Amino acid sequence: MIARITVLIAIATLLSGCPADEKPSPQDEPSSEEAPDEKKPEEPPPEPDVEPLGKRAGEAAGATPAREPDALDEALALVGIRRADLGWEPKGWWPRFPRVPYKLDAFDAIFAEPLDGATYVRALADTAKRHLDPELLGDKEARGAGQLFQAVQRLGVDPRFGGFRGYSANLAAEPTPLDQAILELTRRAGRPTKYVTFGTESPYPKPVEALSAQTEAIPEEISLILGQLVLEVAEAHRWAELAFRKVDAADRVAVAKRTNLGEELIDALDYAPEVDDVARAWDEASLWYAGLKCTEALDRARQQISALEDVDVPEDLAFDWETPWGWIRVRGVGEDEVDGTDALLVVDLGGDDTYRGGVAASTATRPLGLLLDMAGDDRYESDVPAQGAGITGAGILIDAAGKDVYQARHYAQGVGQFGLGLLADLDGDDKLTTNYSGQGCGYFGIGLLFDAAGSDEYTLWAEGQGLGGGGGGVGVLADHSGDDRYTAVREHSVTGRPSYHSPEDDIGVSNAQGCGMGRRGDGADGHSWAGGLGALLDGGGDDVYSAGNWSMGTGYWFGIGVLHDSDGDDEYRGVTWSQGTGAHFCIGLFIDEQGDDKHLSEGNSRLSLAWAHDFTIGLLLDVEGDDYYSVKEDGLGGSINRSVALLIDTAGDDVYRTEQIPFPGRAKVSDQFRSRPGVNFYFADTSSVGLFIDVGGTDEYWGELKNDSTWLDPEDSPNWQDRNFSIGVDRPDGVVDLTPVPSKPVSGKPR
Repeated sequence: MIARITVLIAIATLLSGCPADEKPSPQDEPSSEEAPDEKKPEEPPPEPDVEPLGKRAGEAAGATPAREPDALDEALALVGIRRADLGWEPKGWWPRFPRVPYKLDAFDAIFAEPLDGATYVRALADTAKRHLDPELLGDKEARGAGQLFQAVQRLGVDPRFGGFRGYSANLAAEPTPLDQAILELTRRAGRPTKYVTFGTESPYPKPVEALSAQTEAIPEEISLILGQLVLEVAEAHRWAELAFRKVDAADRVAVAKRTNLGEELIDALDYAPEVDDVARAWDEASLWYAGLKCTEALDRARQQISALEDVDVPEDLAFDWETPWGWIRVRGVGEDEVDGTDALLVVDLGGDDTYRGGVAASTATRPLGLLLDMAGDDRYESDVPAQGAGITGAGILIDAAGKDVYQARHYAQGVGQFGLGLLADLDGDDKLTTNYSGQGCGYFGIGLLFDAAGSDEYTLWAEGQGLGGGGGGVGVLADHSGDDRYTAVREHSVTGRPSYHSPEDDIGVSNAQGCGMGRRGDGADGHSWAGGLGALLDGGGDDVYSAGNWSMGTGYWFGIGVLHDSDGDDEYRGVTWSQGTGAHFCIGLFIDEQGDDKHLSEGNSRLSLAWAHDFTIGLLLDVEGDDYYSVKEDGLGGSINRSVALLIDTAGDDVYRTEQIPFPGRAKVSDQFRSRPGVNFYFADTSSVGLFIDVGGTDEYWGELKNDSTWLDPEDSPNWQDRNFSIGVDRPDGVVDLTPVPSKPVSGKPR
């Protein structure tokens, strides 16, 4: 065995690791069902006689800096590889390797260094935990770039665009009476505020006098705050329009009406050329700047209003004014009903309110739609895009307090399509329901759903709860705290989304709860859109996650799917393609930091719990707690068709259950790994790993697998010569350090 490891180190030094492929065809790329199984040993092979490493495995003088030995390094050393041998860097000349536009910057970096994915996920989670802290959000002394601004910048704009550093939204307006601010907005829109004809002022309309009369009921202190807000919105409007100055108006309308882009995910169905045309022409920086300005301006107004004392606000206050850019509506502290149709800005000062229609939504002809609700148990209802829908613009809703109910048909509750959509609910036990494309969903844009406090219920049919869709979309659902329930309805008899991976069951495609999913055009019209970043970040509480296929830290077609849960005894209930999985050039990352958790792939389940297919990185990391894992077949650190699948559990008494998997940490054999028929160089020239590590505790397995033991491929398996490594380790103690190495040789990855 030592001789075999020495030979493998030499092979790994000569060969580069790289990625790729598309949906396998019967001729050259077997599916997971078609891949032949290797010879199965009756008993796990004995642990090889390999000494613990003092450096990273295979480290040469002057190469990667030394790090303390840990369980991961020692597990990789069992097959003669090291951390640097994981991942791929594609070669541009490889035949049939997909060339896909709109990839996020993070994708290639994590594709080449898969273990960096853990740091990437934790950075996102730390950002949500810090900037959605209710105590900081409620700081009435905060000025400048506040917490909500930082959350939008770092979780939305930065992963998508990266052109801002988050210093400030540069708000410059002074406190101004509301009527004067609306008059200034009117003038900026190129409309008169005084009408003169035949040398005489017209007796009507007289906006100056009318505005003065209508704003008399608004307390002066609040009027000054709202006027300042309106002036900031007017400035943001200028930037939002600049974003589309080179876009054909008809194309902008066409992409705004395409409220079914979720159907384009996975297999391309109905190509819309206007989407690519707008993607090539729009000015993202200007749109994100407009969205950041609106976020900070609304949040500053929230803090200013909440800081007021002894201000008498009428219950029946109702101000409505139609500006050239949409309605401005102000309500008092009573129980109001508000129509959100064509609203530029809605501000409600309190009370249990009902909002209907497209509140907090932008359109192709109205690039901003904003809503600030200060308090009350509110109800939001809509059959059109709403409740934080940025459709070719910015749609932002901030609800400061109350037990709220949100209901919408589609494109709602934090969705961005060539725009920024934000729903920020800062307090209260809330219930949110939508059918398609919402609750943190982005297509060629940014969709964010932030919840700062409370035990909440999120229900979706498909495409959301953290979906980064085609065009490098960013979709994030970040919930700071509380015992939450995330549900993506499984039954395709309800959702209309049947899955060909569950042909005999009533299980649908979810594309939810941390998914990065692209439009795969290589089998259709050739127009591919890389998936984006889909992330579900939960900061604490005993949570329940339930979904169908494609869920919970799952990727597809150059997308990055992320699920991170910081603390609590959690239940994860998926079916197929769930919990640190993916297929076809993608990344699926799942991390649970603390708690006694249940990782369940239910029903006729497979391809789950750290399962990676066709140049995919699939990571499931559970750090602490007594955990339970169950999947019927194909999972638990399983790799097929050149992928890296890692299931790592670093503490606790754990239980692993399956019906058909011979052992966890399994890389399936494929004949194509050793052939070069002219098109499969990227299969023959690369390496792959199926890895399972359990550190600590007294663990339970199936069959003859035992606690505190090691299992690898049998000695006669072709996996050894094909650099396709199966690694299974259960050990009584140790650590796994996934912190990135701070430096590397300028020549690239050492081999």
